[in-house]
Amino acid sequence: MKALITVVAATLLSAAAMAGDDTPAKNTAATFESLDKNADQQISKTEAAADKTVSDRFASMDTNGDGYVSKAEYMARTKS
Repeated sequence: MKALITVVAATLLSAAAMAGDDTPAKNTAATFESLDKNADQQISKTEAAADKTVSDRFASMDTNGDGYVSKAEYMARTKS
């Protein structure tokens, strides 16, 4: 199962790399924008609930502990 997941992930990364303009950073920014419903440049816990992964990782993404995930915090956590 782990091997299958690795193959699927590699395939998806290869496809994204071949897409040119459709870089992971652009996709991450678009996701941030789609989660930030009130356009205040931060994601609240309520907004994060729309994405299970972000919701599950919210506490670790909120590195300054202010109860919100800024765009910089979001981008830093989604790069890895």
